[in-house]
Amino acid sequence: MSIRGQTAYHAFSCSTWCQYLAIKGAKSHGAIKVIGIDNNPMKAAKGRAFGMTDFINPGESDKSIAELVKDLTAGMGVDYSFECTGVPPLINEAIQSTKLGTGKIIQMGVEEPNVNINIIGLLIGRTLKGSIFGGLKAKTDLPIIYSKCKNREIQLDELLSHEIKLEEVNKVFELLKQPDCVKILIKI
Repeated sequence: MSIRGQTAYHAFSCSTWCQYLAIKGAKSHGAIKVIGIDNNPMKAAKGRAFGMTDFINPGESDKSIAELVKDLTAGMGVDYSFECTGVPPLINEAIQSTKLGTGKIIQMGVEEPNVNINIIGLLIGRTLKGSIFGGLKAKTDLPIIYSKCKNREIQLDELLSHEIKLEEVNKVFELLKQPDCVKILIKI
């Protein structure tokens, strides 16, 4: 693909904002408690805007993420865990954070193609599933998503953190390093 004769590149990634849409999806399907987890405390407010009820900053505790989640769920763990980073230790924390026998882990982020999984967590009844773009079917799902965005059922404005002109595109990588960066709009 090209724009004005110049090659256009796209990075295959959704993990910078899939967590917010996972929160929105959980709430729209009736979840009463939605727990967000991040080392960046600035993400708490953004998560709450999408329906998150509880926020865990694992850097503020000596406990594991799974223990912190179980503290918020009366020791049970969650029904569903959406792991958005692909960081191997966090995948295992997501597995351990779900309910024994019935917990479901949806892996949405990828950092490395080969990951060591603590298999015991899966052998005792938990399920690990992968998901690229949420299983989106472009022909049928994109019109629905477009309608939801147009009707503000999906808060795109909440995802936008920076706007720049095309001439300033070299600033993008520096902006991405900022803790408050979610999505950058490049105005053409």
